[in-house]
Amino acid sequence: MSYWRSGDPIKDVETDNGVPHRFTWRGRAHTVSAVANVWRIDDSWWQQRVWQDHFKLITTTGLLIILSHDLLTDDWLVIRVYD
Repeated sequence: MSYWRSGDPIKDVETDNGVPHRFTWRGRAHTVSAVANVWRIDDSWWQQRVWQDHFKLITTTGLLIILSHDLLTDDWLVIRVYD
């Protein structure tokens, strides 16, 4: 398992109703075959707000990965990959 505390940026995220169904990470396109879990973090609104959606996804190549979508900046990050 690999974990990035600050996240590994990804681009070209295609979504359906806010849920990723295709994304490009490290130059390789990935298609989502299943969504294992979805959760939202909305914390510290009285300080520096953290407002993110997290998606635990399985790709068509068998990759199990967690993506984070920062709802304030619209940035997408890989935060965990399971080996």
